[in-house]
Amino acid sequence: MLLARRRLVVAVAAATVLLTAAVLAVVPRTWTASSDIYVDYKNTDPIAGRLFSSGQDESYLQTQIDIITSQAVAERVVDNLGLRRTAAYQESVAKVGEDRAYAQLIRAIGENTRAANRRNSRVIEVAFDAGSPADARDYANEIVRSYMALSAQIASSAARSRSEQYNAQLEKLRAEADRIQNELTRYQREAGIVNINEREDVLTSEISSLTAALVAVQNQRQEALGRQRATDALLRSTRPEELPEVSGQPAINDLKSKLSDADRRLSEVTGVLGPNHPRVRSLVAERDALRARIAGEAGAAVAAQRLDPGRLAAQEAELRREIGERQRRLLAQKEQRDRIAAYQRELEGAERVYNAATQKYDELLMAGNISAVNLTVLRAAETPTAATKPKVLPSLAASVVVGTALGLVLALLLEFGRRRLRSRDDLMRGFPLPVLGQIG
Repeated sequence: MLLARRRLVVAVAAATVLLTAAVLAVVPRTWTASSDIYVDYKNTDPIAGRLFSSGQDESYLQTQIDIITSQAVAERVVDNLGLRRTAAYQESVAKVGEDRAYAQLIRAIGENTRAANRRNSRVIEVAFDAGSPADARDYANEIVRSYMALSAQIASSAARSRSEQYNAQLEKLRAEADRIQNELTRYQREAGIVNINEREDVLTSEISSLTAALVAVQNQRQEALGRQRATDALLRSTRPEELPEVSGQPAINDLKSKLSDADRRLSEVTGVLGPNHPRVRSLVAERDALRARIAGEAGAAVAAQRLDPGRLAAQEAELRREIGERQRRLLAQKEQRDRIAAYQRELEGAERVYNAATQKYDELLMAGNISAVNLTVLRAAETPTAATKPKVLPSLAASVVVGTALGLVLALLLEFGRRRLRSRDDLMRGFPLPVLGQIG
């Protein structure tokens, strides 16, 4: 029965093919141009100092794909190609306004941009669909250029931001070091310190000398006290001029010698002259005067000897005072030295931190000139020679299949809807009458 409807099937299939051909002729053609980019990045980020592992490849490449299809890249494409100066854009602005027209343009670029990477590969294919071969080529190449420029800007922006942060930190560290240096200088000026170690050495030497002198005076005082006690004991049984310390003095010895001479001369004249003779009386007076002088000198010597312990005690007290004063000065200078040493340690620490930060800053400046991402265009987009949409041959082949199927379905529907007698079985099912005969 389908053979009886074969003309219908062929007609429907032919109509479907013709309709498809007509639609293909009317539908605008889409041209696609593509470019390949090799994305390589360093294992270490010179800006942040992070390490990249191989397991982050997919995540990193997906991030690059998102950047390629981002609005930032689309905006760069619009500016670089001057799309806002085109007649089509101006017409769109007149219809919907500047903001909506610009948003539609950005959205259209994003929708027509495709980026994908091959499995286990760092090559990203960037494709763009346009209404003409030249537009497809120009847009694809400009998207690649804009993406590379944006990547470089992101890298330099990160380096610049980190550099500004380090610069601000360096200024703080330098200011801190200068503050400590100024405080150290001010303290040294207020304390009048030039070379504290030299002053400590002088004070230490003076204290040592005074201590030695104090020990000597203490010994002399003890000796003087001993002599005084011995003299007091002797004075209970003898005259002062007979003391060993007194009799050995040159002045007393001289007076004793004169007294002996006077006694000798007096004894010579006593046997010849009377006691009232002027000569005798003169010698007696001379003798008495010498004895008085000897007694006076001896008394003065004993008195001087009694003054020695007090004089030595005063010297000892003065030496103790001078030693104490120098010890206080030495302690004060040690405190000053400790404070200066604390300032110096603080200054050295601040300068060490500053120098380390300066070295890191120099490394950062060098790293800022080295991009962490290395992008290479392996294949620039070329003018496509054939449209990617619509696909003519596949569409026509599909229309043949679809048209044939539609023809068959229509033939079956007509056959079941308007049944015809085509065999003995059809007659027997349709009319319950005996068959008298059959022709053919």
